[in-house]
Amino acid sequence: MKNVLIIFGLLLLIGCSDNSEKQTVDSSPPLEEVKEEPTTTDEQVRDETTPLDFKQFFKPDNTTATFLGEGNEFASYTEKTKWLSDEFVATMIDNGGAVTMKVYRVFKDRIDKVYDELVEGIPNEVVYPELSKLENAEVIETFLAGPIEVGTTFGKWKIIEVGTTLETPYKTFENVFVIEETGDGYVNRKYFAEGYGDVKTESIMNTDQNEEFIVTSTLESIK
Repeated sequence: MKNVLIIFGLLLLIGCSDNSEKQTVDSSPPLEEVKEEPTTTDEQVRDETTPLDFKQFFKPDNTTATFLGEGNEFASYTEKTKWLSDEFVATMIDNGGAVTMKVYRVFKDRIDKVYDELVEGIPNEVVYPELSKLENAEVIETFLAGPIEVGTTFGKWKIIEVGTTLETPYKTFENVFVIEETGDGYVNRKYFAEGYGDVKTESIMNTDQNEEFIVTSTLESIK
């Protein structure tokens, strides 16, 4: 009888232990489902928060770019870039026949051309226009305007392509966009790359024989 009581007591202890464990498990709060937050890449953040800097559509200060021309003896030229201030930038183009200085005013949403004159004398000794005069200068034309997407128009120009790849003698450019101007019997195109500005120009003219006459100038070097 004594042995039976001992065995019965052990069974009670085991049963109580099981019940205690079950109660402990049952009393635990349910685990909350952890939801993964969508990750955002640095490129996405930059695209959404960083406005486009139109200063990036010119070549670096005090550099000279060489363009290789095809289709015309004056299609090859050099382009010297000189930043006159944080707002104004000048380019001097020498195609072997004439030297032209152009000055642009850079805004947050566009670039306006405010000066376009032939340079007389030695280009290296040229005197740039005074900033006070440039600030009051009339706009000759809008050189470039945003947003940089297909369909954007400014003046006679229209963005017709974005995100394209362009091979040049200088390098292969990615994310190039193209603007186009059309007229009676001609089409002009400019190819832009951020950090360099225009890296290629193209003019297509229809002749009297219904043939296309194409002239191109493509970036070859920057020094």
